[in-house]
Amino acid sequence: MNPTSVWTAGEYVQAFSSGIVVIVLALMLFMAYRLYVYNRRATYRKLIFSIGVSLLPQLLNVVLAVGWFPSKPLLTFLGSTLDAISFILLNFSVFELYHKKRPRTQAWFYSLIGICVAISATSVFSGGESLERIWNIGALRSPVLDGFMLALSPLFALMFALHIGQPKRYVLTLSLAFALQLVTVLRRYGNADSTFYETFAALLPVAYFILMFMLLFERVVELLQSAYRSSITDGLTNLFNRRFFTNQLEHALRSGKPVGAIFCDIDNFKKLNDTQGHQQADIVLKQVASILTEETEGIGLAGRYGGEELVAFVFGQEASSLAVAEKIRARIEKETIVTASIGHCQAGKGTSAEKLMKQADEAMYHSKKSGKNRVTDYAHWMNGSS
Repeated sequence: MNPTSVWTAGEYVQAFSSGIVVIVLALMLFMAYRLYVYNRRATYRKLIFSIGVSLLPQLLNVVLAVGWFPSKPLLTFLGSTLDAISFILLNFSVFELYHKKRPRTQAWFYSLIGICVAISATSVFSGGESLERIWNIGALRSPVLDGFMLALSPLFALMFALHIGQPKRYVLTLSLAFALQLVTVLRRYGNADSTFYETFAALLPVAYFILMFMLLFERVVELLQSAYRSSITDGLTNLFNRRFFTNQLEHALRSGKPVGAIFCDIDNFKKLNDTQGHQQADIVLKQVASILTEETEGIGLAGRYGGEELVAFVFGQEASSLAVAEKIRARIEKETIVTASIGHCQAGKGTSAEKLMKQADEAMYHSKKSGKNRVTDYAHWMNGSS
């Protein structure tokens, strides 16, 4: 078709379909780029490359559909080869968003790419024709390549579906890819050239790439949430780190609601480290952290201040921080092999987060000096010592 001719219905649908796919792929490329900028991992570079390769056959379809370049069988065949290569690249890239590269996976990747290239090269050059003859040849098909592409979807379903966090969506995506290739085979070898098949073949890629976009978007959101969570939590205990905890405490203090702070220090923790080793000490630390998290859930926040020092705050009229501190102490004594010295302080008007935690720390230190495994209320202690 030349640019001045009237488009047929099939050409119009093909141009529209490829244009939509190009837009969807451009959005996917932008997401992958932003992910790479946020965390420069090789996995994200591979994702960018695979999406870029996926763009090439779609751009070729647009160029051929609008008549900006004369349609040649070799170009169509190269487009099919690029489709197969990009399909392999994209699926392996999605898999690596969930799992690190493994030698066996890499072997499968290079094998499939090598098979695809070998089939295509054999299909083009097996007849010994010149390049000019190949360029102008009236028909260029490869049943082997079409069969290979037809087998890729069920193969990836078996290889990857159980290892991806969105298995149902992924399998549905592969089902659309399989249906698209099946329609392509029927059109090429079964004389199914009706408008229905043309429309079906043109719209299936849109549905496939929209689903792939949704799958990728969901994973990008998960990765960004995970990265954010890692930036505000302690890796060992999964409690909030000191900086985030302090910011949230300042916010609670500004709300005007009653706020009570709890400062917890595990008794004889250094001795536990020395006698039973770091692994056992880490287990105990995680157990105590879990108790703090459970007792403050819905009424406050727990964090790790450093070392064996764990902290929490509770807020609201219905939350008694002194009662929560005593529950924490009792549970630590009952459920773990250690005890804890705890300090508690109720915030006064205009008290800063730094001052409140300092007072709770002083109360904890008093618990430590006066026998351990107890809770000291800062206000009562100060009144009793004056």
